[in-house]
Amino acid sequence: MSATLTDPYQVFGMARARWEAQHYPEKIAYTVAVNVVESGVRKTERYEAGYDAAEDTLLVDPVSDREKAHPYYAPGGFGFNAALFGQGRPNPDVDFFGVPFLAPNYSFGIGVTPRGSASPPPDPMELVREIRAEFHDPLPPSRNVPVPVASPGLREIAIVSTRIRTYDITLAGIEPVDRTTAYHLVLRPLRDPGRYRLRDLWIDTQSYAPCKLVEGLNFVNGPGTAVPWSVTFEQIGGASYIASETALTPTKFERHHYSAVSIAFENVRAVDRFSYGVSSFVPGDTLILDEP
Repeated sequence: MSATLTDPYQVFGMARARWEAQHYPEKIAYTVAVNVVESGVRKTERYEAGYDAAEDTLLVDPVSDREKAHPYYAPGGFGFNAALFGQGRPNPDVDFFGVPFLAPNYSFGIGVTPRGSASPPPDPMELVREIRAEFHDPLPPSRNVPVPVASPGLREIAIVSTRIRTYDITLAGIEPVDRTTAYHLVLRPLRDPGRYRLRDLWIDTQSYAPCKLVEGLNFVNGPGTAVPWSVTFEQIGGASYIASETALTPTKFERHHYSAVSIAFENVRAVDRFSYGVSSFVPGDTLILDEP
């Protein structure tokens, strides 16, 4: 049983150490479900997607299941679906919130792990020492707590990390989160709040895995950048994956007003190859939903 920590920077350091000890598969495939509620009606469209760690490439089929079931034909055209043939998107209602170029193993700045199957696993205790130095943690080394190591055979991919004095962090307490108990950290960005977006972070008291977080804004483009979001995580094969991202206020996209928006990652799995139609190509003038 892990000792209860009282220093918020050490809790954050333990969370980073745990994240960077993870491993993710070389290739993962999954479905991104975009859910909206408009005028009281719930609508969902799904996109097949994948992440290639070796190439550091996100792959998405830009034509959702909804588009395939209800194709749009350009007026006066030749009877084919323009979106399916990559000739742009003449129908403004094709995507609810943009084409989601998103990966379920995105870190939100919690940690970073070197890519490549030959990369050795990081030293967990060295990561804790680094976070102490980074945040000027006053706790002496003798108060180290053993860091859990993720199961072998998986690899982590992330592109955002915190830097020295990025956040002022306080410990709000220990709270129940989805059948477990978690440290609740409150993070106040000390600079560039549009880039350093974490506001609340819940860390499992036993494994130091992230359970949940709240960020001040989400994504790079589109309406998600104007509202706060809540993000939940799940454990698959001993590693942390995003389960869902939910807008905490109503959002507006062009002429649409959504009272609720959420994005879920479904059927996350390791694969040897990606399915037909999944690629890095996106038709021109398409709104891309992606992370920094």
